[in-house]
Amino acid sequence: MKKKIMATLPLLAAAATGSAFAQSSVTLFGNVDAAATVVDGHNTWSGLNSGGNKDSYFGLRGVEDLGGGLKAQFWLESGINADTGAGDSGSGVDFKRRATVGMMGNFGEVNLGRDETAAYKAMKRYDVFHHAGIGGSQAWGIGNNDDKRKDNLIGYVSPSFGGVTFSANYAFGETNQSTWKTKAYYDAAVSYDQGPWSASLAAEQQNNVDFGGANIRQRAYAVGTGYDFGSFKLLGAYRQARNTPEGQSTVKSETYTLGASAPVGAAGVVKAAYNHYQYQYQPVGVATKLKADQLSLGYEHNLSKRTAVYGTYAFLKNKDYDAAVGGMSLEPAALLSDSGKQQGLQVGVRHTF
Repeated sequence: MKKKIMATLPLLAAAATGSAFAQSSVTLFGNVDAAATVVDGHNTWSGLNSGGNKDSYFGLRGVEDLGGGLKAQFWLESGINADTGAGDSGSGVDFKRRATVGMMGNFGEVNLGRDETAAYKAMKRYDVFHHAGIGGSQAWGIGNNDDKRKDNLIGYVSPSFGGVTFSANYAFGETNQSTWKTKAYYDAAVSYDQGPWSASLAAEQQNNVDFGGANIRQRAYAVGTGYDFGSFKLLGAYRQARNTPEGQSTVKSETYTLGASAPVGAAGVVKAAYNHYQYQYQPVGVATKLKADQLSLGYEHNLSKRTAVYGTYAFLKNKDYDAAVGGMSLEPAALLSDSGKQQGLQVGVRHTF
């Protein structure tokens, strides 16, 4: 009898608190992507890359229903290098992709921690190659413009108003004797999604960035749009980033992106993209204007809802190439040709869980 009572107690406890258990959930999720890569430039480089089609990562996210339409949530996400098993931040496996806690309800969503910026979230969907692999856009990676994620972030996303959503971030600089402006980052984005058409506009500013010994203020603006015609999808985007070193002239970079994708049969997708980069390199106050063009063509075949195989070809050419200054590259470990060219091929597999 005692054994029966003891066995029943956990069931009674679960029944008494069943609503709390039913209203809470934690999900394990992620993506593992690896691709065999060959890049031909000054010489031929080959290797296994992580994230040829989509970044590799894993994470945990949880939601608790607090009642009255209010929910608490957390999100922890770590990037991984599928080719080595190491974390992609350079400091082991951590949660540098995202680490937030927040609340959501009829007012929208508020999160605190480290996250992708509102500007990047609004604009990244306009690259058919997902900003990944040798085919992806490098709009957020040229010069001193890698502002995909920020620490110490307060983020807000509004509910949809007839397809229009607003999002904004503020990231504290957290320096000694700092004000709310010192080394702070802030941005805002407006997006519209209605049927086959989408559009986004974003603006951002980073104060007092110490880059190469210079005190720099960064400002960036971006606009993107896309339309799904059914038989194919067309996407386009433009981003301009301006770095202003203290006491010097502004150094500007620009990216123009045009992409298209079309379904092939029931499981295939063909993708093509063109990226044009205009940017400046400024050693010791002397600005050198550089340009580069990138053409990408890819095919993705979905074996299931979670697993896909893919292949990507990309060609990149730096105009007025100067080896002493450097240039854009499809793969950092591969050398550009004497004329600043590279071409590459990736074949890989992606599994999402």
